Formats: sequence, structure tokens, C-alpha cells
Amino acid sequence: MTEKQSTYTNSIFEQIWWLEAVAPDTKWDEVLIRRGDKVVARMARPKSGAFVIPHMTQTIGYWLDNEYLSKDVFKNEQKKIVSELISSLPENVHISLAPENDYYLPFLWAGFTVRPYATYRINSLSNTDDIYSSFANVVKKNIKSAMNKVNVVESADISLLHELMEKTFKLQNRKYPYTFDFFKHLYDTCVEHDAAKLLYAIDDVGNIHSGVLFVYDENVCYYLIAGTDPKYRSSGANSLLIWEGIKFASTHSKCFDFEGSMIEGVENFFRQFGGEMSVYYDVYRQGIVQDIFNVIKPKIKKLLQYK
Repeated sequence: MTEKQSTYTNSIFEQIWWLEAVAPDTKWDEVLIRRGDKVVARMARPKSGAFVIPHMTQTIGYWLDNEYLSKDVFKNEQKKIVSELISSLPENVHISLAPENDYYLPFLWAGFTVRPYATYRINSLSNTDDIYSSFANVVKKNIKSAMNKVNVVESADISLLHELMEKTFKLQNRKYPYTFDFFKHLYDTCVEHDAAKLLYAIDDVGNIHSGVLFVYDENVCYYLIAGTDPKYRSSGANSLLIWEGIKFASTHSKCFDFEGSMIEGVENFFRQFGGEMSVYYDVYRQGIVQDIFNVIKPKIKKLLQYK
């Protein structure tokens, strides 16, 4: 595995080492756009074949220098730069742009389909007291309740979280889609890059109520994977772990991302933590068969009552 660490990224998801961990069968490279000696844009991409969003990866798109994001004088140049990046992409592409990059029009003009998605973010982590005060009353109640039932423990045992995820999916008559080997390899890789925080909520007799894996860099801390034992769903432990994650993020990152869901119940849960809705864009260009599948997939899921 390459140890290459790029400074030209919006988040951990755009690092080559992350992509090699979540998509090990793909050879990864990057495209750099320069103006003079300065790198002004960058995009990670496969060396060959289709470009699709890997597992566990919320967004992967282009990074653009702040100078070209913030000043009107550079807007026309921004269009040229994004168009250059698009010209480097293969025919079949399915990616999601980071929330920082809302300039999706060049993708539309190039024949891509664009769909909005939403996540929730706490964009200012400077004052955790203010963050806590913005929580909905039910969240504060759950946190206080959990503090009387469990202890928050940092651990390196990722197998416990995998077991929680399997229990959660089994309750829904579904199989957890990620093998333990994949799960552990991703976690170990993040630990190697000082980019993982694994927390469990454990009661006094050793029962594990919930577990959460946060991944982070200096820009964003993500609530990546969370599992709760169905027997302890009402303990409030998951809310407590999120709060602990937010406090951790305030010392390591600029913002906290809930890895938002478009599922109504999940969205409601995240919204109660006082974050701001942040829109990001799913962009894809693919064959007609895949287009048809994308149209009928949500209808099939609704018919099967699959969430």
C-alpha cells in the first residue's frame, strides 16, 4: 500500500491510502491541475476502468484551491478547471462531490446526471457548550440517561463493533454486507494514519450497549459506523457516544459530519443534534442499463419494505 498523503483533499475519503483500503482491487492515481507552479485542483481516480464510489466512502470528487472557490474573479477560471478534470474521467462514472464543491454545472453540460443528497454537519466546533445547548431536549435526556448506565471506553477491538453491526442487520432480516476482514483492514489502515477513534458504551457488568467508529482528518470528523445491541436500544448509549465523538472532533477537526442519510427516521435523529443541513451532489454518467436500474431500484426497495 502506498503511504502517499495528499494535502489537496476535502476529506479523508479522497486520500489514496483510504481508497486503496476500501477498494483494494482498484489501482488508484490522481489528476493535478496547475496554474504556474501552483496546484489549484486535484482529483483521485482509478488508473483504468469505471470510476465508482467505493464502499464506506461518502464523497469522492474534486478538490479546488480556496482561492478559486471564494473570489468572483476566479469563477470563470473555476469552470475551466472543473472542465479539465471532467475531461480526464472515464466514460462510466459515479461519484459524489464534497459539500465544499457545489459547482456541478460543468458535469451537467458534459452529460452527467446530478442528484442532491443531504448530510448534517456541525460546522463550528470551537465551543462545545454551545453545541450541547443546541441539542434537542430528547437528545440531552438520552445522554444524561446513558451516563447513569454505561461507561464510555476507547478500544482497539474492532470485532466488537462488527458483531454489533451483524446483530443490528439480523434484527432487520438482513445480512451485514461487510466481512470482518474488510472491516478490520479498513480500521487498521486508519489507525496507521492516526485517523480512527473507536468508542464503546459498556455497562458495569460488561454488556456492550453501543459502539461507534469515527474517522477524521484536520478538516472533517465523520460518524462512520455505529452499532447498537438491540437489547439496549433504549439506553441512550448511541447518543452519548455521538456526544463524545463531537467533543473529540473539536480537538482534531474543523467540523463534524453525521454521514447523513436520506431515510426519514435517520435524518430526524441526526437533525436533533443541532447541525446544519449540508447538500452535496451525486453525479454519474453510465450506460442505459444502469440508468434503468437506478430508476427501478427505489421502487423495488419500497415494494420489499427495504430500508
